[in-house]
Parts: sequence; C-alpha cells; structure tokens
Amino acid sequence: MTLNPNWLACLEEAWVAYRHGSVPVGAVWVDESGEIRFRGRNRINEAASPHPFIANTRLAHAEMNVLVQVTPEQFSAMGSGTLYTSLEPCPLCIGALTMSGVRHIQFGARDGIAGATALLSSFLYMRQKNMVAMGPDPDVQTFSLVLMTAHLSKMPTDRTEEFLQAFAQDDPKAVALGRIWSQTGILDRALQQHWSVYDLMGAISAAT
Repeated sequence: MTLNPNWLACLEEAWVAYRHGSVPVGAVWVDESGEIRFRGRNRINEAASPHPFIANTRLAHAEMNVLVQVTPEQFSAMGSGTLYTSLEPCPLCIGALTMSGVRHIQFGARDGIAGATALLSSFLYMRQKNMVAMGPDPDVQTFSLVLMTAHLSKMPTDRTEEFLQAFAQDDPKAVALGRIWSQTGILDRALQQHWSVYDLMGAISAAT
C-alpha cells in the first residue's frame, strides 16, 4: 500500500486517535503549494488536550481540531488549499468547513450513516460556496474502516451494527478484518508492541 504524504498523515493521526481510545479519524489541511499546514485527530474520549485542540466533548472531531488552529488572518487562505480526512465528514464538520472557507475536501472512507458531503448540494448557502468533496480513496478506505470497525467493536453502542453494516456495503473485507482483529486481540498486541502506521498498513495490506 503506497499513499501520498497527505493521506499518510491522516492515517497517522487516525492511528494515534485509536491508541488513545478516541474515534480513529485523522485530518490535515494542505496549502496550495502542497505543504501540510495543520493536522488534527479525533479526541472525543480524551480528558484533556494541549492548546488549541479540543477534547472530552462530542465536538472534538478531527476536522474540528484542524480548524481550531487557524487564526483569523489565515482564514482567507483556506479556500486555496485542501482538507484531507480519513472519513467522510459528518454534518458538524461539513458545517464548520463551510464556514471556515475550506472549498476542497478529500475524504478517504465513505460513511453511509453520518457522512454529510451530500449537504453541499442540498442547501442554497452551501451551493453558493462551490465546495467540492471527492472520495473515497480505496486504500485509505480499507485502513480507515478496519480501525473504525475495531473501535466500534471495542466500544459498542446501540447503533454499532447499523454503522458496521453501512461500512460493509463499501468495503466488506475491511469490516470483516476489523471484526476479526478486535475479537482476536491483534490490534491490542499492535498497541503493546508500538506498531507504527507503516507496520499497520503492511499488516492490513497482507490480510486483505
């Protein structure tokens, strides 16, 4: 599995989020020259975070933790770059991205339940912003959904199966692998052995 640096950075952030017990989603904003300027990850299950990141709230999504780093002086430049995120943005993040000035979004995995990129063409205000969202990316989607499946399996809710069935419609192998790795403790061992994102990518590629 070979990824460009922007996707790799997203998956690094997603893996860190998983290690901390948060939802495994990572995001980066890349400027028009191709430089990664801001990185963020989901921190909803973490008690605290360094400034300016937000944690310990349902608002602490990866995209939000990218945007909170942007100063008022920098907002005017957001439209010239691209926001990369490992999972399709939800309604919260689509709204925030619209208001932030971001106009180009790349998402790695589709989210058939909470993904909200369709809103960009559903409301007049959003249509007027001429935002473009593209995705999924097959390799990123597989990695992302393996981690999402494992996380949801470890921390089940009354909607876990609904989400997993939706993910399985886009990548059944990733969801099956995530279930198996959760049940057999492979990811727990990966955490104990301090696997890097490259180690994890290699194991996922070999298994799928």
